[in-house]
Amino acid sequence: MQYKSLLVVLITLFSVNYQVVTAQTAKEVVTKMFAAIEGVKTMEYKMKMTERMKDGKWNNAKIYARMNVKPFKLYTKTIEPTPDYELLYVTGKYKGKALVKPNGFPWINVKLKPTSSHIMSTQHHPLFDSGMRKVYTVLKAAVKKADNDFEKHFKLYGSTTYDSKECYILKAVDPSFNFTTYTVKKGENLYDLAKKYNIAEYMILENNEGIDDYFDVKAGQKLKIPTAYAKNTTLYIDKKTNLPIFQEMEDNKGLFEKYEFTNLKVNPNFPDSEFTEDGPGYGF
Repeated sequence: MQYKSLLVVLITLFSVNYQVVTAQTAKEVVTKMFAAIEGVKTMEYKMKMTERMKDGKWNNAKIYARMNVKPFKLYTKTIEPTPDYELLYVTGKYKGKALVKPNGFPWINVKLKPTSSHIMSTQHHPLFDSGMRKVYTVLKAAVKKADNDFEKHFKLYGSTTYDSKECYILKAVDPSFNFTTYTVKKGENLYDLAKKYNIAEYMILENNEGIDDYFDVKAGQKLKIPTAYAKNTTLYIDKKTNLPIFQEMEDNKGLFEKYEFTNLKVNPNFPDSEFTEDGPGYGF
């Protein structure tokens, strides 16, 4: 009996010690996430996006994408709501424009600026923010803002299973999230402001009446802009790849945007024909 009791105690101690050794802090998880995103050279994935648009409407879309980080190359094909809408952007080609197969009027391939109203009218971000690029920039800014109060702003809330992957649940909170008044400087547009302050360009568009697009501002104009990208952020971070495969952002009104990555392949080797008009499976 004493032998069995000792054995139970040893097993218990070993189990407790193992849990302590393998436990992750929020800071460790965030640090590994940043390193994982920095290590991404190529990606292939499906993504479901849920974005709040003006007048209470929502952008609910699903896309398939292939991406090369540097030099930046991107191919996307819409699954929903406009099947087979294809876009190809390659740094240094098409005079800085994206090749688009609209699968609708005008029924021919066209070349458009990545920030054109045709592309941006139904989504929050330009194609340059595809993949994990945007969340990396946003979280980097949030960590810098939190400074020595990291533990107050970033917390782990256990684990969950998403897309058959074990994930950490990480939440980031910015209790100081609010709106402030900004005076537009000469030559600035909403993209410039978003990049300068690490805020959501669409949130500026949504909260200022009379602005039709991201370039519809002028010097001296006063805008209502957010003080941070989001009030609350929830991430599911894959324990194996350390990548944020589920991203949900909220502002003062509630859900603002959500991005869900499935069938994710990290650093696949693409053939030489990839990111050309004759790429595998392309319909240009």
